Amino acid sequence: MFVGRIGANSFFNSMAITQRQVGVRQISSQITTQRKDRFEMDSTNWNDQETGIYQPNRTQMQSFAPVACTRVEPDKKLQEELLPASEQSSYTEDDALVNQYMKQSRIDGYFDGGTFVCTSSEPVKLILRDHIAKEDLEDFRNGLIENGLGSEIDWQGVRSDFTGMAVGFDNIERFGQKADYIASRYAILKDRIQTQFTGDQQEAELQRLEQLYTEAKEKMANSYAEHIGGFYEDMGQSGMATDMRESVLTVIDGKAKAYSTVLAENDLYGKITAPENQWLKQDDAYMAAQLRATAAEELERPQSKTDSNQAMYSETDLVYAGIYAKELSQMLDEPAWDTFTVNADDSDLGKYLAEQHQIVSSKMEKASISEKLSSVLKNSFEPFIGKFMDALDTKIDHNRKQIANHPWQAGTVRTNYIDRSKVYNTFKAALDRQ
Repeated sequence: MFVGRIGANSFFNSMAITQRQVGVRQISSQITTQRKDRFEMDSTNWNDQETGIYQPNRTQMQSFAPVACTRVEPDKKLQEELLPASEQSSYTEDDALVNQYMKQSRIDGYFDGGTFVCTSSEPVKLILRDHIAKEDLEDFRNGLIENGLGSEIDWQGVRSDFTGMAVGFDNIERFGQKADYIASRYAILKDRIQTQFTGDQQEAELQRLEQLYTEAKEKMANSYAEHIGGFYEDMGQSGMATDMRESVLTVIDGKAKAYSTVLAENDLYGKITAPENQWLKQDDAYMAAQLRATAAEELERPQSKTDSNQAMYSETDLVYAGIYAKELSQMLDEPAWDTFTVNADDSDLGKYLAEQHQIVSSKMEKASISEKLSSVLKNSFEPFIGKFMDALDTKIDHNRKQIANHPWQAGTVRTNYIDRSKVYNTFKAALDRQ
């Protein structure tokens, strides 16, 4: 096939001679002195030589029968977000039963450096949660009703549930829920140890609890400081990572004390009266969920006033700061500006940013955050503007490389960098008028 060339085709004569020599038919053999744009198509399979209509035979083109398909509804289980225990909305009796059943397939062991040492004496069984037979689950429940869970604390289960405590932009909205989970689980376990054990065994169990509790809350505090605090550090707010880390630790400790108080004032274990449910008293995860539910009835959010006052930033501050940092971070990752065009007037960017600043300030006035945090957030906005323009200039760098490789695209994308002086001057002028 030869698709015609735009403009004079200087090779037409020679091509026509060659085609006649090999017996190739062509759409038109008329040669004119005036060179015009042409469309030519060669083939040895013409069915109509007069009109030059191309009709391929069966060896050249085949038609396929329509493909049959059946629409099915998406599997809801595949759409569910897999959340760690600390971020799940509830922990019911059925959840407790299934989780206890699933522990039969758990691999017991420990890490020796980078090597996992398996201590399970029984062969490992693979059990899928949604494939448990109802009969097997009911038999397992009957065994729990008869024998209970035993007096030994399932420390491996506690450690496993405390592993997913990291906080970042992907789950900052669930910060309070995670803090409540650590604190309530700690309060239940501490009460159980002090009630159930004595002497050296009690001391050893308490030390083990303190170790796991400290590791969990420090993982949460360190991850918050790294992601959220680190963002504000990048915005020129020195010391934010350290202050926020200490605040997270203080908030969690305050919640733990508050939950211990609620537990002391309410007989949670006495509320479980049915004989078939007595085994639930030995499931600390279930009892912690009952403690959170009871506390929610008495308090909007369990929190020790004394410890909260010692925290530089409250729980409300930490959640708000995290969500605000997440929004700004997303703007930097995918910088967008409605008038970011080839001939954009950068003074419009200054006006746009001034409008965003006004919106942010208005939201802060309505939020129940501290004056200290409000000041930090406002002081972070102007450094953010510089980062935002850096991100836009990075897009312009990409445009320049694109034009270098594809010159014909010149004029379709912006290639001149942001006029920062114009942006800042317009931004400050707009703020003065507000």
